[in-house]
Amino acid sequence: MKTGFYSLLCSFVTHAAIAACFIPFLLLGIKKVRQLACWWALGIYWCLNGLVNLPALEQIRSEGLRVFLLRLSDFYDLVDIPLALLIFAMASPGKARKQLLFVLLGFIAGETLLVGGKGYQYAWPVVIGTGVALILTFTVIGLLRYLKKIEHDHFEHSMAFVYAAFLFAYGTYLIIYLLYYLRTSKAEYNQTDSSLLYYTSLLLSSVVTVAGIVNYGWRWTRKATARYSSSSS
Repeated sequence: MKTGFYSLLCSFVTHAAIAACFIPFLLLGIKKVRQLACWWALGIYWCLNGLVNLPALEQIRSEGLRVFLLRLSDFYDLVDIPLALLIFAMASPGKARKQLLFVLLGFIAGETLLVGGKGYQYAWPVVIGTGVALILTFTVIGLLRYLKKIEHDHFEHSMAFVYAAFLFAYGTYLIIYLLYYLRTSKAEYNQTDSSLLYYTSLLLSSVVTVAGIVNYGWRWTRKATARYSSSSS
């Protein structure tokens, strides 16, 4: 009974998490949202997350599609961190943006040299480990920058949600990463438990991201409506 319930729970969380990944991209249909390049980058980021996780669904039975998505997953592992850094750079002002772009270019250069010189299998753990550390660092910096300011505009309010989502997602991923690479035997690593933890994190972080984007669109719409009502009266 417990095994059956656990299996159903894993299936539900997996399906819900993958579906939620596509919502930020769909929200680009909101006029004010799609006007910002940062939201486009964020929407593409989450859409790719959804695509590379589709093989986890039993409904995806086409072998050709599975092979394509698995190859896409390998590619996405290399662009995941640079895309997240690009989102942070777009959301940052002045000097902070230049610093993030410098880090982004440095990471891409190091990643390219490592993969080209040592191969994908050797480079993957190093790239992911370094990348996750960078993302966690800049999410904390972003949140601290938000907390230091007394007044915030609509975009800054929304990005606070996004930073929190990234902090949770990559923090959880770091835990899974360490559990896998620091295990002393295969018996110490439970793939099912790690999968449930991963998709729970993916679900919650995507929902928080959606809340941030909706918050931005709703605040702008409310402000525009208020202006219209005032001018009409």
